Amino acid sequence: MNRCRRSSYDPLKAIPEPTWLVVRDKCTQVLEVRQLERGADLRAILEAAREARMAAGWKADPIGRASSSFFCTKDGTRVMVGIERRDPSIARLNHGAPRN
Repeated sequence: MNRCRRSSYDPLKAIPEPTWLVVRDKCTQVLEVRQLERGADLRAILEAAREARMAAGWKADPIGRASSSFFCTKDGTRVMVGIERRDPSIARLNHGAPRN
């Protein structure tokens, strides 16, 4: 029997490409965005964003080992905070998006 171990994927591994810390609403509209330095410690940045939200009174879900985002709620508002590898200012073509 072959018992190969798979290496675990780390979506917050530092990379040389640009990344962004993005807050989105329930309709995935961008509420906040901050471009991060290339090679930044993405896990530390996301943990700091989670801590800041909790200090501001938000209830935040834990960040999973294989996740690059978390959800948080406050006063009936739910948002997703995450690290993204695509520039959120560039519109994506998806279902229901206007075509140029």
